[in-house]
Amino acid sequence: MEFSSVLDDSGVFYTYDGSFDGLLSVIYTAVYSRTTPFGIGVEKNLQFSFNTRYVDIKTNKNHSRRVYDALFKKIGAFGLRRLYYVFLSNHPEKDIIIYKYMMLAFKNGEITNSSLSDETVSSAFKIAENVSRETERFRQFTRFSVMKWGVQYGKIAPNNNILPVLMPFFIKRLQIIPFVLHDITHDLCGVYNAKEWYISSAEGLAPPQKSGREEDIEKLWQAFFDSISIKERTNTKLQKQNMPVRYFRHVWSVK
Repeated sequence: MEFSSVLDDSGVFYTYDGSFDGLLSVIYTAVYSRTTPFGIGVEKNLQFSFNTRYVDIKTNKNHSRRVYDALFKKIGAFGLRRLYYVFLSNHPEKDIIIYKYMMLAFKNGEITNSSLSDETVSSAFKIAENVSRETERFRQFTRFSVMKWGVQYGKIAPNNNILPVLMPFFIKRLQIIPFVLHDITHDLCGVYNAKEWYISSAEGLAPPQKSGREEDIEKLWQAFFDSISIKERTNTKLQKQNMPVRYFRHVWSVK
């Protein structure tokens, strides 16, 4: 399948369900209808305007796969990963940036990935880098507590929706140990049962009770920390520079 540049401008605002497949379905519709949308977004997050024509696009896995395969041929795995990281970001214009990047990719091919003088490509690069940095920090600083029944529980508060890339990393680390990774910012939780994993709403989630061993470990760590610290030399500013509050706040996952 070959995509070409979109020619006309109809002033349509496309809405979708918030999934990556949904966004790719929007791209498919825009290309084949030869429509240049002036906006794309998730319906539940919008403030509707009477002067705007909204078109809701239902997710179609066949359409999204065709767009994905076409993009892979044009910009490869590197470019696709960049766009996926942009999709996971909290940037308010991420959907239209991804759309514009894809249109450039269909026209120019792999050179798009390095065309940082282009405003769209530069914006995508900066957003993806921000998501990548945050992902790496939560890989380093996330701590799981051992709960009753052998389940491990971790709590994070990321700015971006990075659960989809954190889950495979921790599955590889924990392997046969079931765990729950709770994103309190986006009210989501990643669940791994030692065989498969999924992400669902965390609304009303009540973490399981800590095991007695976990409570003992936390007490021992606190006692160790207190014994080696020198009150007169405490440098809170330096501590926050080395590990910002939003990372260490949930190191002891359940309070």
